[in-house]
Amino acid sequence: MNNYTAYGLGINSALPLPELQTSAGAATDVVIRFGQIDWSPAGKGTEEFCFEVTGKEANFFWEHLGKFRISRAAEIVIDPLPAVEERLLRLPLLGTILAVLLHRRGYLVLHASSVAVDGGALVFIGNKGWGKSTMAATLYGRGHDLISDDVVALKFEGSGAPVVMPGFPQFKLFPEAVVSSLGDDYEALPELAAGYEKRGRPVTDRFAQQPLPLKSVYALGCGAVSTIKTLEPQAALLTLIANSYSARFGKQLLRGAEASAHLRQCSRLVRQVPVYRLERPKALPLLPAVAQLVEDHLQLI
Repeated sequence: MNNYTAYGLGINSALPLPELQTSAGAATDVVIRFGQIDWSPAGKGTEEFCFEVTGKEANFFWEHLGKFRISRAAEIVIDPLPAVEERLLRLPLLGTILAVLLHRRGYLVLHASSVAVDGGALVFIGNKGWGKSTMAATLYGRGHDLISDDVVALKFEGSGAPVVMPGFPQFKLFPEAVVSSLGDDYEALPELAAGYEKRGRPVTDRFAQQPLPLKSVYALGCGAVSTIKTLEPQAALLTLIANSYSARFGKQLLRGAEASAHLRQCSRLVRQVPVYRLERPKALPLLPAVAQLVEDHLQLI
């Protein structure tokens, strides 16, 4: 078994997870093991992906990978198809599966990227392909620390602002973003999986080691010029809900007490932290100027 830390959790895993930070002394909060899953997806044969949430279990099926199960928010079971590559299993495990586990442990989980600036956390949210990782990588390339890419987990304690938990030290970037944001040679970076366009870019320094208070949230959008505008509370709330990981699963994850807790978390965030709309042209050469705009904006709030 291999021992890691991510999102403030000690993880004991039968599957090697080289993207995560190793830890020999952390207490185990989550166990990841291989095993047979006695669940048959209703959509098998007609859908590439399907899931079912029942009580304390959440089951997932990917047509070319196999099954995953989250039990009691403390155990992940992997039931892979024969001869599936480990790196393919790690894609949903460190994305969807980990995000749902964090949600079930009480975190507010956003499909987002986060960096640390001046001791506080910035979070970038937006639709798929709108540049969340690219913005975070651009700011990282300007000397700021990575907190988390793709899956951002916020923890609420006491009456203060939520804190952003450090994820694991890796960006997932398209080749052109590797070049424009970091100036790296994308051909030197591994594909996340065979035929998968994005590259895994390890972060070997300037990775946040401690939770940081959330300073501001930027919802990304497209515009003719780069602008930052404050979202009104109702629009901010709807934007947060739409970009939460749990919203992807509809009423299966957001029902009863979990739905109420999720709404309270989003409402509290909007009351305590400003949410902005950051519009920019979709032109990679302009990224340094957009990053400068964000840095200057932070000096004013």
